[in-house]
Amino acid sequence: MSTECTAAESLKVLAFEGWDAGSHRAVRESIERHGRHQWQWQTLPRGNWRWRLRLGAVDLVREAEAAGVLAQSWDVLFATSMVSLSDLAALLPPEIAARPRVLYMHENQAAYPSAAGRADPRDAHAAVTNLTSMLAADVVLWNSSWNRASFLEAMEAVLRARTDQADTGMLEEIRSKSSIAWPPVECPTASDPEVLHNASKARARGLTLVAWPHRWEHDKGPDELLRIEHEYGAEARIGWVLLGEQFDRQPPAFRQLLEHAGDRVLHAGTAARGVYETWLVACDWVVSTANHEFFGIAVTEALLAGCMPWLPERLSYPELVPAAFRGYSPMQPPDEPEAMIAAIRAHVSNARAETAVRRIEAAIPHRKDD
Repeated sequence: MSTECTAAESLKVLAFEGWDAGSHRAVRESIERHGRHQWQWQTLPRGNWRWRLRLGAVDLVREAEAAGVLAQSWDVLFATSMVSLSDLAALLPPEIAARPRVLYMHENQAAYPSAAGRADPRDAHAAVTNLTSMLAADVVLWNSSWNRASFLEAMEAVLRARTDQADTGMLEEIRSKSSIAWPPVECPTASDPEVLHNASKARARGLTLVAWPHRWEHDKGPDELLRIEHEYGAEARIGWVLLGEQFDRQPPAFRQLLEHAGDRVLHAGTAARGVYETWLVACDWVVSTANHEFFGIAVTEALLAGCMPWLPERLSYPELVPAAFRGYSPMQPPDEPEAMIAAIRAHVSNARAETAVRRIEAAIPHRKDD
């Protein structure tokens, strides 16, 4: 029997999300919006990620049971990387657990960076939870090749610490059931007139508008961003648009950047969706200083909005930008920017929400025969 569904089929998918916030929530909402299958999601809000990996499956199954969801018939079991799929399979009724299991890897805990100042760079238990989830899955979908490669490389080191038994081919088994499916990204539109007015005024001042669309946290490289401002900000007349979620505690580099750039900071901090999208459409470039990124939804949104890439040669970024268009910056712009923008938009078109959701659904196996 074929492992892919035809476009005409509509499967009943019981899906579990243990961290319904940020990019996880955005992907879930895009699947609901554009999916052709019948998706039933059981979700938990943002919380302590370690406890979600350890006990989230228990909470999700109990909530699904209380809602009557487990009394229904389902074709497929779907979970994201913030849920232990192996725990789900043990806790769910046997008739549901026996359905094909799909695991979508937003991130992996083997290659996740440690928090600033934390001595232990890895939580091996969390990485092993990812491992057993993959072994319990029939299909493992990764949001990028980098995500998959970083997990397999890191897990080789983790498993070398195992002294009680030799490797049994677990990583090769995972490779054999894995494929890449970019997450769905909604294409930004320009709709906020105040943002467009402010962007026009900034250009009249001779500023080049650069978006930095990341969480204000240590793993997004604030120290490198500050270095770029000191080295190029005034000379290149960079107008900073600092987007992304802020938190009570922030690395000091952000405050220092705001002070140094002064009135060249056009926006700083969390923005409503319409404001956020309009800034992306209005900007000339998108820059990333991230030390950690498993796909880069925010950068992809900016590329789809028409920003030129000012990105490092690391993480998932080489997957998002063809080699011919790397290495450019406001200090070294391309000769034909419009041609570059069009080519990059075409390259990342597989991440457009409708296309990406279709690929995820196409990778879902048929229901196993009873």
